[in-house]
Amino acid sequence: MNEITLLQEHGPDSAPATESVLNSARHRLLTEIADASTEPRQGWAGLHRQHGFQRGRRLAMTVIAASALFVFSVVVGGVISAEQSSDQPPVAVTLVAFEMPVFPLALDPVPAGLQAPSFSLHDSRFLAVHQDTAGDSDVYLSVYDRQPELHGSTRPVTVHGQPGELSEDRPQNGPNYVSVIWEREPGQWVEVTGRGRFGTEVAVLALADTIVERPQEVPLQVRLAPAGWEVFAFKDDRILTLKDENSDATMNVHLAERPQPDLLHTVMGAQEVSTVQVNGREAHLVRADEIWFLQVPLPDGSVFNLQAPLFMTPDQVVAIGEQVTVRR
Repeated sequence: MNEITLLQEHGPDSAPATESVLNSARHRLLTEIADASTEPRQGWAGLHRQHGFQRGRRLAMTVIAASALFVFSVVVGGVISAEQSSDQPPVAVTLVAFEMPVFPLALDPVPAGLQAPSFSLHDSRFLAVHQDTAGDSDVYLSVYDRQPELHGSTRPVTVHGQPGELSEDRPQNGPNYVSVIWEREPGQWVEVTGRGRFGTEVAVLALADTIVERPQEVPLQVRLAPAGWEVFAFKDDRILTLKDENSDATMNVHLAERPQPDLLHTVMGAQEVSTVQVNGREAHLVRADEIWFLQVPLPDGSVFNLQAPLFMTPDQVVAIGEQVTVRR
């Protein structure tokens, strides 16, 4: 399966994932998290250690692949289920200021009819997706920290005076996808994919010519985290996973459209629910068998849910929640 097929099957216009797909995706994610501490990676974590926080440069990312892949909290049969690593801390937890990665590039100008981008990040790819307001055309802008594997038939082109590769996918049913990829500068590979009215060679090469270096902050921000933790992945500005670089412990933030009214019965393994204050708003903190679960309301009626390991203290969980911000 190539990346164009993944866009068609799992992109923003794909059909909703079935329950079996969600279950499979959750299993794959948990397996990957468990293996992450031993598997060598040259993604965002490696860049963070090697170069410090180099804003707007050579960051890591994911292809659009399965929208369910990063779902760490799923409501099934009215129950929020969550898996978490052991509640025994590898070291004492110290909270420190945290900076989210910044997408380094932008389209200038953004074509008429395209919405502001949403961002996803995993492994070696950082992705910005501009969806069309009409729903039939999209632009996918990806930044890699290493040369990605090419799929399907390609042919050479020139982009910004640099050699690149162009690929096209024109299925019998559905919109066309055209991609161009090139090394924009040493160690920074860029890919532009167009769908629908942007799914032509002329349109994609024209889009590539408009790319400028302009850092863009992601809308979901976490500004406090345990020392030594890094971004593992985030998806569509709504799901964020941080991971301890020295263990398999993770912390997750998930935006939801509405609150769950009865957390004691919807969070799996919930033992008790307490009311806490988060930036002057009444929030609910659940102690479950394996995690802390903090639900914080937002001014527009939506909420964010924070899942954290039990080796953190309740005060630390609330302190992290107070440093979560969402830009609409």
